[in-house]
Amino acid sequence: MLKQIDATTLYSAVRLAVRFSEYGELRQNVGIGTGFVLSDGPGRDAGRYLVTNRHVVDPNYEKDRRWQLAEAQIRGYFQHPRDPQSSPEWQEAVLATPVVHTLPPSAWHVDLAVLPLGTGNAVEVAFGSGRFNSLPVRSLASQRDFHESRVTVGRQILMPGYPGIQERVADRPILVGGVIASDPRFPAAVGPHEMRAEVLCHAFSWEGMSGSPVLCLVPRAPSWDDMESGELSTEIVLAGVNAGHINVRDDAAAGAISRFVRSDVLVGLLRQAGANISNILFP
Repeated sequence: MLKQIDATTLYSAVRLAVRFSEYGELRQNVGIGTGFVLSDGPGRDAGRYLVTNRHVVDPNYEKDRRWQLAEAQIRGYFQHPRDPQSSPEWQEAVLATPVVHTLPPSAWHVDLAVLPLGTGNAVEVAFGSGRFNSLPVRSLASQRDFHESRVTVGRQILMPGYPGIQERVADRPILVGGVIASDPRFPAAVGPHEMRAEVLCHAFSWEGMSGSPVLCLVPRAPSWDDMESGELSTEIVLAGVNAGHINVRDDAAAGAISRFVRSDVLVGLLRQAGANISNILFP
C-alpha cells in the first residue's frame, strides 16, 4: 500500500501524447492525456504496465475513423524514491506501434487501456535512458474495499495529472483534490444515464487529465502508536483511473464533477496484459 502522498507519488503521473496513422500516413495532429505506470513486483524482474483511458490511445473508441495508433510519447519526471530531497529528472520516451490491451466488445463502455512495457532490461530498451516512477499493483483497491465501504462516498481523493489550461499543457503534474460523490457499490448516474463500473467525484478535472491515477485516503488498522496518540491512521489506495469530467456543455474544457473507472475492473485488464497479480485478493 501507499502510506502517504509525497513527491514520488506525485511524479507517478506521466504526460502522454499520441500520434495516429491513416492509410499508412502518419497524421500530424496528436491527442494528449495522462497515464501512470504500474509495477507487478519489486526489483528489475517486475513487469511494468502503462495505464490510461482507452479514448486517449484508441482513435476508434468513440468513432470509427479506421485510424491506427502509430506511437505513444511518454514524458515526465523521475523522482528518486530513496532520495526524496533530490530534484526530479526529466524523462522522455517514444513507444512505436505499442500493443494496447482493452476489454472485449461486451465491455466497450469501460474506458481503460493498458500498454505492457516489459520487464527489467526490456523496459530500459523500450525507454532508452528513461526511467519513470511506478505504483505497485498491491495498492489497487479491491472489490471488497468498495463493497465493504472502505472506499466509499465522502472519502477524500487525489489525482495527479497534466491538465491543459489555456491551450498549454502543464510542465509538471498538478495534484487535484476532491471527494467521492456517488456510492461506488452502484453504477454512477447522471440523469437517466448510467455509467457502469464508474464513480463520480466532486473534483475539478481539465482536458489532459484523462488517465490520471485516482488515489483515495482510507482508514487502516491502527498500530500501537496510533492508539497511544489517539490519531486516526490512514493509508492511500489506488481507487481507479480518471476518465474525465461531466460535460455541462459541448465546449466545456473543465468540470466540477469528474468520474473514474474502478480499480477492480482494471485488474481483469492487467491480467489480460500479463501482469502477475495473483497475490491480490479480488473476490
